[in-house]
Amino acid sequence: MARLEIEHIVPLASGGTDDEANLWLACPICNGHKSDKTHAPDPETGALVPLFNPRVHAWAEHFQWIDGGLRIVGLTPIGRITVRALHLSDDPDAITVRSYWILAGWHPPQT
Repeated sequence: MARLEIEHIVPLASGGTDDEANLWLACPICNGHKSDKTHAPDPETGALVPLFNPRVHAWAEHFQWIDGGLRIVGLTPIGRITVRALHLSDDPDAITVRSYWILAGWHPPQT
């Protein structure tokens, strides 16, 4: 299992800063997939939309846990593109880590 790391919501390469308001804890697997992305096309509409921002968006509005907490489904354009861009439901390593969190009773989070 990997430790969480500090990620830039708006990456430095895309004009982000080191201000606390632009920082968040992230799984290194997800953060690696995110890289310098800030937007992506919605797979249903093709519209360019921003990735989920945990500082301003409500998690439960955009995502739902399925398969006992192993996978995430995007409920909105922001949710759909974030799931797709960060490979939240198809990265085998991320799913394995989540399975350990489930066994430990740490996951899925209670909302």
